Amino acid sequence: MSSAQTNKEVESEAPPPSPSKALILKYMSLAIDKSPKEAQPYLKKAAPFVIKFAEFVEKVIPVLEKIYNKLMELWVKIEPYRPQLLAPAFMGFIMCFFGGSFLTLIAAVEAWNMVGYESTMDCINMLLEDFKKVAKANKEDDKEDKDGDGVVDVLQVSNTQLMTRKTLLFLKVADPNRISHALTGITAGCMAVVAALKMRFAKTIALGNAIANSAQAPAERFLLPHIENVLPVEYKKWAQPVLTYTIKSIAVSIAWTVQRILSAFHSAMRGGLLCARNILSYLDEMKYIQIKHEETYLDEIVGYSMALLGLYFQLAWGFGLPFPLNILLFPFTIAEYILIGLVTK
Repeated sequence: MSSAQTNKEVESEAPPPSPSKALILKYMSLAIDKSPKEAQPYLKKAAPFVIKFAEFVEKVIPVLEKIYNKLMELWVKIEPYRPQLLAPAFMGFIMCFFGGSFLTLIAAVEAWNMVGYESTMDCINMLLEDFKKVAKANKEDDKEDKDGDGVVDVLQVSNTQLMTRKTLLFLKVADPNRISHALTGITAGCMAVVAALKMRFAKTIALGNAIANSAQAPAERFLLPHIENVLPVEYKKWAQPVLTYTIKSIAVSIAWTVQRILSAFHSAMRGGLLCARNILSYLDEMKYIQIKHEETYLDEIVGYSMALLGLYFQLAWGFGLPFPLNILLFPFTIAEYILIGLVTK
């Protein structure tokens, strides 16, 4: 399929484009032209939605920039009140009262702090810097009009020429050594965190298997005959595997509950001390009271008291999240389930 045909088919599905929409159409045409033939019909159908989404993003970006600038102005105003000390106190409060709901997430953060937080952040910043350079160069290239005919050059070349042009631009601006180093560092950091989580929760999985193995023989002796008696002859063959998987599921659930209780105790202790010490530091920094948590036992008294209350709260709620925290912390809940899936895989 030629570039001209692809451009014509994409443009025929939309009204006469504005300059920004024309660039989106051109890039969409390039994507269709370079995609496998089997995928091209679906990409053509998706083109109008992609264009609308790109236009929406184009309108939203200035709004987000304004919001960001307002937040920066607000930060400058509240910075004298030392919010950087209150933020860890708030995180400690969440750990103290809800840490059992995010045991793998908290373990992942702790592992990341130990094995590669600084190096991973340096690698992410490297990628962001290179991305900004490439994005800036690409934006300038999209505006280039060397022949001065009023139409930007990228709209006057074929898809193959555009692909070559953008590839050469990327190779010219980006630093391959920095990108390679950054990707390697980020991958190593992520793998180290996953490995640390697997090692930490290997005992939980082993405990679940041990419970299942211990319960398997009594279950086969006392439960299996009754299950087979109530099943039709043609379905009796399913009694053994269903019983086995049911026992394993229950055993692993028991093991994870035990681990969750232990993690809740740990997070309550850590969170209570973190909250108490940062609040005391805040009060001292703001000159409300003259106290150093290193020179007093008050932080331990307050922190451990909070830990007892937090542990009781978690057990009373069954490690659930009350409204509206269940909505506010929903992204963390999703991350928790993803990490559990990685650990138990």
